[in-house]
Amino acid sequence: MRIALHQPNYLPYLGFFDKMNKSDIFVLYDDAQFSKSDFHHRNKIRIYHGWRWLTVPVEKSRLPIKNIKIRNDFLVKDNYWFEDHFQSIMNNYEKSKYFHKYKESLQQIYSGEYDNLVDLSIALINMISSGMFTKNRIVLSSEFDLKSTGTQKIIDIVSVLDGDVYLSGPGGHSYLDTQLFEKHNIRLEFQNFHHPVYSQCYDNFLPNMAAIDSLFNLGKLPLKGEI
Repeated sequence: MRIALHQPNYLPYLGFFDKMNKSDIFVLYDDAQFSKSDFHHRNKIRIYHGWRWLTVPVEKSRLPIKNIKIRNDFLVKDNYWFEDHFQSIMNNYEKSKYFHKYKESLQQIYSGEYDNLVDLSIALINMISSGMFTKNRIVLSSEFDLKSTGTQKIIDIVSVLDGDVYLSGPGGHSYLDTQLFEKHNIRLEFQNFHHPVYSQCYDNFLPNMAAIDSLFNLGKLPLKGEI
């Protein structure tokens, strides 16, 4: 049983879904510490002259991701932030082949009804993952109420889920205690994601956009099942 963890990012990029696709159980690490400098509340979309950030305005940020509240009264050029995000997405993707397939679902999500960042992110993750060929079990790390930290917490989550393989992102080389995995008889694997190239709405392909870029242009997520 292969287990993977990742923070519930906002409009995640393809590598996030590649990791989800290669796991049997995908754990959204929602009790990890929120970071404004990470992708927990922002991501990139393609626009005609490059890309732009879409950033969800939040309240206090020195909290776990699951406790982060959205500032739904925040205005961007006289529009509420969620209206601005939806309008920006529509303006840049409405001519893509599959945008209208997802338009209604996306518009419902950007209704301003989400108070917690994690709920908004999960709604978007579920919508985007509908473009995957497989359905994986998704759970929240906060459901286990574990008090451990670091590598030990990952070990504990994998063990609770009866996993025998942990799929880490490539950055795990620098911070994971690999000996702990050996001690607990858990095989450690590292994601090897190569971003596919496809036709975008604008010339000069740019990788690492929010995965809606491929979803709207291709109608699916261009992922493979192999490690």
